[in-house]
Amino acid sequence: MERLLVIGASGLLGNRAIDLGKIKYQTFGTYYTHTMKGDNLFQLDVTKRQDVFKLLEKIKPNFVLDTHALHNVDYCETHPEEAWSINVDGTRNVAEASKRVGAKYAFISTDYVFDGKKLGYTEKDKPNPLSYYAKTKLAAEMILEALDINYIAARTAVLYGKGGMGKMPFVLWLVDKLRKNETVNIVTDQHNNPTLVDNIVEILFRLFELDAEGLFHVTGKDCLNRYDFSRNIAKTFGLNSKLINPITSPQLNQIARRPDKVNMSTNKVERITGIKTLTIKDGLNILKRQLVV
Repeated sequence: MERLLVIGASGLLGNRAIDLGKIKYQTFGTYYTHTMKGDNLFQLDVTKRQDVFKLLEKIKPNFVLDTHALHNVDYCETHPEEAWSINVDGTRNVAEASKRVGAKYAFISTDYVFDGKKLGYTEKDKPNPLSYYAKTKLAAEMILEALDINYIAARTAVLYGKGGMGKMPFVLWLVDKLRKNETVNIVTDQHNNPTLVDNIVEILFRLFELDAEGLFHVTGKDCLNRYDFSRNIAKTFGLNSKLINPITSPQLNQIARRPDKVNMSTNKVERITGIKTLTIKDGLNILKRQLVV
């Protein structure tokens, strides 16, 4: 059985990849701040290069799915050295260690590498990141391209689903608030393609199996603003959408700039894998069934 190593297995995407990966791989995972217990789980600081190489040489994975990142966009803006160390240097460490052991490496990037000035971004469009977080992700992409490594870079957006430790995923947070009849403020001027974690995991596994290489956009089918996304969540779960107040980004006083609207085309990855990216309706219904079980 081939071996899959998930870097960042305590996060939403990494945790789901471990769960779904057990069907076809011998799975291994790493965590950093959120302690995980179980077989084949290891604490790892990706900025410690020797530790990274030592662990990968011990496991000798066939595939490495690297989901680690400092994701807090505003925190990255005010802590650039830490953001660079984790998002760029840490990525280089895992990628080069993957190359050393002959593993195929997959990196998770972001739609924020674009400035939102056009519709239907493809993999051929030139990035223009607005935030430091996005700049670190783009820098990591560029390093991978220069490393002569068997890699996949998957740009995605607004992941939702079940699983993970730490901060509650957005959909589950919203459902919890609405069930408690609490009002929430959601922006109307930030548009992205929300992505069900199960969908991106399925696509990444197929890319592994096909030995596909390079850059791919892997998001949900529909591009909509956070407010409309929230209203769709309320409708799917039978909750009161009137508790959702529309606001605009300036009211949040966010430190880092976000693009107003990034709609990424997934035509390339759908053509190569034969897997369709999910609509909001289909993705939320899948999640609802998972939460009921």
